Amino acid sequence: MRCHLMMLPNCQSTMAYDLDGFNTMGIRFAKILKRLGHTVLLYASEDNEAPCDELVTITTKAEQAKIIGNDAYQHANISHENPLWQMANPRMAAEIGKRKQPRDIICTIGGGSQQAVTTAHPELMDVEYSIGYVGNYARYRVFQSQAWRHVAYGYQHIECGRFFDAVIPGFFEADKFPANTPDDYVCYVGRFVPKKGISVVCEAAKLAGVKLKLIGHGDASLITYGENLGAIHEADRNEVMSKARALICPTIYVEPYGCISPEAQLCGTPVISTDFGAFTESVVHGITGFRCNILGEFVSAIRQVGTLDRGYIRERARRLYSMETAVKSYDAYFKRLNTLWTDGWNTAPFELLPCERLEPSVVVHTQEAENGQSTMGQSWTSHTSWSGRNVSSSKT
Repeated sequence: MRCHLMMLPNCQSTMAYDLDGFNTMGIRFAKILKRLGHTVLLYASEDNEAPCDELVTITTKAEQAKIIGNDAYQHANISHENPLWQMANPRMAAEIGKRKQPRDIICTIGGGSQQAVTTAHPELMDVEYSIGYVGNYARYRVFQSQAWRHVAYGYQHIECGRFFDAVIPGFFEADKFPANTPDDYVCYVGRFVPKKGISVVCEAAKLAGVKLKLIGHGDASLITYGENLGAIHEADRNEVMSKARALICPTIYVEPYGCISPEAQLCGTPVISTDFGAFTESVVHGITGFRCNILGEFVSAIRQVGTLDRGYIRERARRLYSMETAVKSYDAYFKRLNTLWTDGWNTAPFELLPCERLEPSVVVHTQEAENGQSTMGQSWTSHTSWSGRNVSSSKT
């Protein structure tokens, strides 16, 4: 399979720009494509660390600096109206035109910012290979969560299922996430904006009587409690996260995925989140963290998070969110997609996408409501078979 992989033009395709999540995801996706033996034609900037068969430069560092500034890439407006995209998109369309062959696939990301490129080549398949933003135009899409897939379909008034879309969770290089003994603080990682729930983080940590470390960029005036570490690179961020008692993700809007949740779990760090959006899939309540609805539950969760098994959290995350798992999922997905050149829906028999298998015995802690009262702090232990059937339980 030949893939035209379009990176975003607002930064160099190197880990020096690891503050840009789209950039690092593109580098990891290129690694997956090459591990599957596909040909990768990469459309990116001058400096590049993503594996590829050909690097096609679409923006120079000088052009980036002129339009958005040397360090402004992380704040760049990802839009076709951005002058950087207006310059890069015609170049990408022209360069793909020089190289395209029948049955090639264009891999895109970043909402509608690159639509002009794919519409210039309607005979090729266009695939949004991750996230699944509402504004994305791709005919075939990979979402990071079922929750967001449903939201996106609702926004776009899609009433019937799209059989050649898929859900593949975010994928990471697991060995980059250390496991450490927890320290006496909780942490927050993300943008400093109201809709990320900054006020909830600060208030909950203060009421719980624990230290708080915050990592990110944005409006620092929103921070009313805790230590602001600012925007730091991936290795330093992971070290801080691995030593935290918990990562707090009180996002107010419906989160499409929230990569930081599985990243924290890859360190063995529990996640305390809101109870909607993708967190309903990435945070298993009472096992890998707690999902909360009101401030008091966030406070209780912070105080009780030490009861969770960090070793199990890390093992499960490595099983679900590793590059190795993603390789299998994307292999199955692209095989399914390529049947559209032949029998499509009628192709049979066909392999299933990989699925999670629960181990024979898992200790499960859940919060239940009993007699109308919250039982945060009480627990149920259940031995669950790999098929998901509960075979025994005991209340403690």
